[in-house]
Amino acid sequence: MTETIFGMEGRKGDVAAEQLSQAMPTAKPAASFSFYGQNRRNYLFLTRETQYEWMSVNAMDAFLKTLAALKLTSDDIALLNVGRLSVFPQEDDLFSFFKPKTVVSLGVALPWTELNNAAPVMDCKGVRLFRTYTFDEMLADADKKRQFWTTAKTILV
Repeated sequence: MTETIFGMEGRKGDVAAEQLSQAMPTAKPAASFSFYGQNRRNYLFLTRETQYEWMSVNAMDAFLKTLAALKLTSDDIALLNVGRLSVFPQEDDLFSFFKPKTVVSLGVALPWTELNNAAPVMDCKGVRLFRTYTFDEMLADADKKRQFWTTAKTILV
């Protein structure tokens, strides 16, 4: 059967429609992350560990004890190890995936903010950012641990 149905074969509009569809941007796939915890209270902790899945054994133990002291559990938080990612995630990807109220940067420089040169706590697009030390650093230095605890107990409530 070689008949043209409805007279549509070879029309100029088909070329224009094809050019338009090629020029249209494709939607960016939604970011997805493998993380520790359930993120029920939208507290995002970022760490950069290349040797461990999340943190060293001692650091993870201290982290979980700290959560318990704050009356939190691993179900309440998301722990993302950016050291295991091939590319540091974009701020929008992290914010849209985790929907954090607070981001705690455990020794991680955040390339998408000036947090690295600012006060330890600041606001970014309605999300509180808290820059602090790794748990390994805090285990080795009581002053760093005290600084972390003083701020953590006021913002992670």
